[in-house]
Amino acid sequence: MIDRRTEVGHWVGRLETILISRGVLSEGGELAIQVGSKFPEEIEDALDGFIENPIELLGLLKICRDARDGRPLSPAVLMAAHLMAREVLQALDSQAAGDFRA
Repeated sequence: MIDRRTEVGHWVGRLETILISRGVLSEGGELAIQVGSKFPEEIEDALDGFIENPIELLGLLKICRDARDGRPLSPAVLMAAHLMAREVLQALDSQAAGDFRA
Protein backbone atom coordinates (compact mmCIF):
# COMPACT_ATOMS: atom_id res chain seq x y z
CA MET A 1 0.00 0.00 0.00
CA ILE A 2 1.25 3.48 -0.90
CA ASP A 3 1.91 5.77 2.04
CA ARG A 4 0.61 8.92 0.36
CA ARG A 5 1.29 11.11 3.37
CA THR A 6 4.98 10.14 3.41
CA GLU A 7 5.33 10.60 -0.35
CA VAL A 8 3.66 14.01 -0.26
CA GLY A 9 5.92 15.03 2.61
CA HIS A 10 8.99 14.04 0.62
CA TRP A 11 7.75 15.68 -2.56
CA VAL A 12 6.91 19.01 -0.91
CA GLY A 13 10.53 19.31 0.22
CA ARG A 14 11.70 18.74 -3.34
CA LEU A 15 9.11 21.20 -4.68
CA GLU A 16 10.22 23.85 -2.21
CA THR A 17 13.88 23.34 -3.17
CA ILE A 18 13.10 23.73 -6.87
CA LEU A 19 10.89 26.77 -6.30
CA ILE A 20 13.50 28.44 -4.07
CA SER A 21 16.21 27.85 -6.67
CA ARG A 22 13.99 29.47 -9.31
CA GLY A 23 13.14 32.50 -7.19
CA VAL A 24 9.46 31.68 -6.69
CA LEU A 25 9.77 30.95 -2.95
CA SER A 26 11.97 32.59 -0.35
CA GLU A 27 14.25 30.51 1.86
CA GLY A 28 11.48 30.64 4.48
CA GLY A 29 8.98 29.03 2.11
CA GLU A 30 6.95 32.17 1.42
CA LEU A 31 6.20 33.53 -2.03
CA ALA A 32 9.11 35.60 -3.30
CA ILE A 33 6.95 37.09 -6.04
CA GLN A 34 3.89 39.31 -5.68
CA VAL A 35 0.74 37.35 -4.85
CA GLY A 36 -1.22 38.88 -7.73
CA SER A 37 1.60 38.50 -10.22
CA LYS A 38 2.36 35.75 -12.67
CA PHE A 39 4.99 33.07 -12.42
CA PRO A 40 8.31 33.53 -14.19
CA GLU A 41 7.85 32.38 -17.80
CA GLU A 42 9.75 29.09 -17.40
CA ILE A 43 7.64 28.13 -14.35
CA GLU A 44 4.43 29.22 -16.03
CA ASP A 45 5.26 27.06 -19.07
CA ALA A 46 6.11 24.04 -16.92
CA LEU A 47 2.96 24.34 -14.81
CA ASP A 48 0.58 25.14 -17.66
CA GLY A 49 -2.57 23.15 -17.10
CA PHE A 50 -1.70 22.21 -13.52
CA ILE A 51 -1.33 25.42 -11.53
CA GLU A 52 -2.56 28.72 -12.94
CA ASN A 53 -1.22 31.24 -10.43
CA PRO A 54 0.86 31.65 -7.27
CA ILE A 55 -2.22 31.48 -5.01
CA GLU A 56 -3.06 27.99 -6.29
CA LEU A 57 0.53 26.94 -5.73
CA LEU A 58 0.42 28.22 -2.14
CA GLY A 59 -2.73 26.18 -1.54
CA LEU A 60 -1.08 23.01 -2.80
CA LEU A 61 2.06 23.67 -0.74
CA LYS A 62 -0.02 24.29 2.39
CA ILE A 63 -1.88 21.00 2.02
CA CYS A 64 1.37 19.15 1.31
CA ARG A 65 3.02 20.71 4.36
CA ASP A 66 0.01 19.74 6.47
CA ALA A 67 0.37 16.15 5.23
CA ARG A 68 4.10 16.17 6.01
CA ASP A 69 3.48 17.58 9.48
CA GLY A 70 0.81 14.99 10.32
CA ARG A 71 -2.11 17.39 10.44
CA PRO A 72 -5.51 15.86 9.75
CA LEU A 73 -6.59 15.75 6.11
CA SER A 74 -9.56 14.01 4.59
CA PRO A 75 -8.73 11.02 2.40
CA ALA A 76 -10.03 12.92 -0.65
CA VAL A 77 -7.83 15.96 0.02
CA LEU A 78 -4.77 13.77 0.64
CA MET A 79 -5.42 11.84 -2.58
CA ALA A 80 -5.82 15.06 -4.60
CA ALA A 81 -2.69 16.60 -3.05
CA HIS A 82 -0.74 13.41 -3.78
CA LEU A 83 -1.78 13.51 -7.44
CA MET A 84 -1.19 17.25 -7.90
CA ALA A 85 2.13 17.30 -6.07
CA ARG A 86 3.38 14.41 -8.19
CA GLU A 87 2.31 16.07 -11.45
CA VAL A 88 3.74 19.46 -10.51
CA LEU A 89 7.00 17.91 -9.35
CA GLN A 90 7.31 15.90 -12.54
CA ALA A 91 6.71 19.04 -14.63
CA LEU A 92 9.29 21.06 -12.72
CA ASP A 93 11.81 18.23 -12.38
CA SER A 94 11.68 17.36 -16.07
CA GLN A 95 12.33 20.98 -16.89
CA ALA A 96 15.31 20.93 -14.51
CA ALA A 97 16.47 17.55 -15.90
CA GLY A 98 15.83 15.89 -12.53
CA ASP A 99 15.44 12.19 -11.89
CA PHE A 100 11.92 11.95 -10.47
CA ARG A 101 10.59 8.45 -10.07
CA ALA A 102 6.90 8.08 -9.38
